[in-house]
Amino acid sequence: MELLRRFAESIRKRQETMLGFPVNLDFDFHSLADFLSLHLNNAGDPGQASEYGIDSKPFEQAVVDFFTDLAGGVPGEVSGHLAHGGTEANLFAAYVGRERYPDAVLYASAEAHYSVPKMSRVLRLPHVPVETGADGDMSLDALAHELGQRSDRPALVIATIGTTGRGAMDDIPGIRRVAAETGVPGVFVHSDAAFGGALAAFGRPPRPWALADGADSVSISGHKIIGSPVPSSVVLARAADVRAIRQPGAAVGSDDDTIAGSRDALSPLLLWFALRRLGRDGLARRVGHCLEVTDHAVRRLAALGRRPSRVPGGNVVLFDLPADDVMRKWHLLNEDDRAHLVVMPHVTADHVDRLCADLS
Repeated sequence: MELLRRFAESIRKRQETMLGFPVNLDFDFHSLADFLSLHLNNAGDPGQASEYGIDSKPFEQAVVDFFTDLAGGVPGEVSGHLAHGGTEANLFAAYVGRERYPDAVLYASAEAHYSVPKMSRVLRLPHVPVETGADGDMSLDALAHELGQRSDRPALVIATIGTTGRGAMDDIPGIRRVAAETGVPGVFVHSDAAFGGALAAFGRPPRPWALADGADSVSISGHKIIGSPVPSSVVLARAADVRAIRQPGAAVGSDDDTIAGSRDALSPLLLWFALRRLGRDGLARRVGHCLEVTDHAVRRLAALGRRPSRVPGGNVVLFDLPADDVMRKWHLLNEDDRAHLVVMPHVTADHVDRLCADLS
């Protein structure tokens, strides 16, 4: 117990200067501690009871319903569940897309999440990285060129809504338009909104990111803007596409239309609890806070001559590399020889000011 206590304290200490990664540390789930003494397992479809029966599926359904509404989905036409993180969610979406178009080619921004090449290998899909523009978003001209080179093959396009490196957002309506213009025989668009979904939904101004904007599937992380001690991701897809991969009765009496089968049942409770407290207005306030502190960071770093840069409306700031000890202390990443600061809900103007004091 003493070893665990010291380990927990060391983590708390390190969290005090966490500025370089897109995780939100502003949460408190002590009131849910009782669930750590229960064995919950959400096996299979969250909308169906299983023979195991000790699960949190009603809470999972409520979380899925919240995000279906946020993403502009039509109830009954959207199927969703909680995955263990962004990589599993992206894999699920690509799997569903591949089943619709078995001979598809996978296209994604050259700055897309590192899971994209991995899932292309897992699913045996040819992968084409697409060049990005000045802000790091997918170049539609480059996409048109790549689609034109393979105009006889359907396209499975991963649109990144909030790249890890710069927070860039790909243009989903533009992707749809380019695919139509190039005449590919079919297109499936997945919105990887793990990082930027909330920023797109509640930003200044809002950006297209969702089912209502032309995406066939959407994923958004629970441990980022919302905040959770457990990595998770909500993944939504057209119900008709999900039915095509469903295995009836496979998961202890429940149909299985997931990658994992047996799934984490604690995350639905955590996200349900957080969303009941926050709601849409609370998420919007969190996004507003992030953008205000990002504005502050840009001003302070500019005053120090650190040449900060930022994608319009984003919460990622790149600036001239500081000394290695400052990089380590503040958990800053090296992004193409620039320091990488991510303003998440737990980051305050005081954090930025203390960082700037170390840079002075």
